[in-house]
Amino acid sequence: MRYNYRLRPGATAERALIEEWHRCRFLWNGAVHRSETGAKPTFAKLSTQLTATRARSWWLREGSQVAQQQMLRIYARALDAAFTVRGRGRRRFTARKKTLPSLGYTRRGFRIRDGRLVLPKGVSIPVVWSRALPSEPSSVRITQDCLGHWYASFVVTREAEPIPVAEESSGVGIDWGVARTATATDERFDLPHRGYRRRCAAELAEAQRKMARRRRGKGHPPSKGYRRARR
Repeated sequence: MRYNYRLRPGATAERALIEEWHRCRFLWNGAVHRSETGAKPTFAKLSTQLTATRARSWWLREGSQVAQQQMLRIYARALDAAFTVRGRGRRRFTARKKTLPSLGYTRRGFRIRDGRLVLPKGVSIPVVWSRALPSEPSSVRITQDCLGHWYASFVVTREAEPIPVAEESSGVGIDWGVARTATATDERFDLPHRGYRRRCAAELAEAQRKMARRRRGKGHPPSKGYRRARR
């Protein structure tokens, strides 16, 4: 399972992550181009081509080979899934301004030292340890959200905890459906579909009207006629 933590990279570390993402994005787009112009590329072929491309390009050699291989492995898996589901495989290009950074590292591509996540090329990032890791992580995925915050998702193993058995009279079982919004073990808690949706729509409309009135009151002062009437 995955354990997620907040990262707080400095300016140098964040610049290194962005540059690494551009390299991985370049490889992804190159793999998309090869799949559209030729036969379906496998991960073995992509990995071999990556080795040859890194030998020719100093720009790719500046980055981590582990992260670049992980990007190609993810592409190969996505391509296999596309062939299996739709009978044809086609992936989209990743645009620079529309795609958020996402980097993957296997166990040989990162380590945890003194509470910091250490990546290749000497990139060290502080981690906000909101909880302890249950085991040694086997891989990590680093992502950035739309607000610019960075996160690390570690893959760990944890012992399964048995679910406590609840007493029969201590709760109500609910089944969410289509014909009925909710069907409970007790008929008193059943939720019909049409009535529930109408009630929610009415409550939402009333809440919107209240917010609109509040905004009008804050943004526009009352007129003179209104003040006279109040007096």
